[in-house]
Amino acid sequence: RPSPEAQRPAARGAHSARAVGRPARPGQGGAAAAHEAGLGGAAAAHEARAMVLSLLPFPKVVVNLAQLGFPLQQLGELARSGTALTQLDYNQWTVYWVICALWMFVESTFLWFLVDWFPLFLEIKLCFFLWLAHPEYKGAAYLWYSYIKPWHEEFDKHYYPLVMSMIEQAKVPEAARAGAAAGPAAETDQSEAIND
Repeated sequence: RPSPEAQRPAARGAHSARAVGRPARPGQGGAAAAHEAGLGGAAAAHEARAMVLSLLPFPKVVVNLAQLGFPLQQLGELARSGTALTQLDYNQWTVYWVICALWMFVESTFLWFLVDWFPLFLEIKLCFFLWLAHPEYKGAAYLWYSYIKPWHEEFDKHYYPLVMSMIEQAKVPEAARAGAAAGPAAETDQSEAIND
């Protein structure tokens, strides 16, 4: 009698109950169907993957629109109004986009499992990004003035002189120094250099 391993198809990952030619039983799906089809381990776990638990229709689309579309729309309105940006606006949008970029990196690298396994994670994320960007709340500016700016000022007082002394001590290449000393009179016609 052949061993069970010899009876299984060679390409196990491509087979399920439907691929073998048997219809899946009503109510049978995920891991049970993968187990019946002879799939084991990772393939069964992949078949039994969790679904996003959310109250929103199309939750990932809604959250991405709130995270990226709404702030871009706010910036577009600000640009079309023709009013000059205040320091609050600069702080609000700089901090918002830094938080957004950091969030996207951390979520895609380390916290990717939260979307599938943490109930209502996308609703919490939606509320957070709306709070950060909404013109009534300006959460990003609140975070800057309440938490980040005091920490940044201490960091800046400690390291700014060190960084500036390193920049002053940096050696400038001779070619750059000679070009700067010659001034604008030493400019050449680029077309002559190309033709030569």
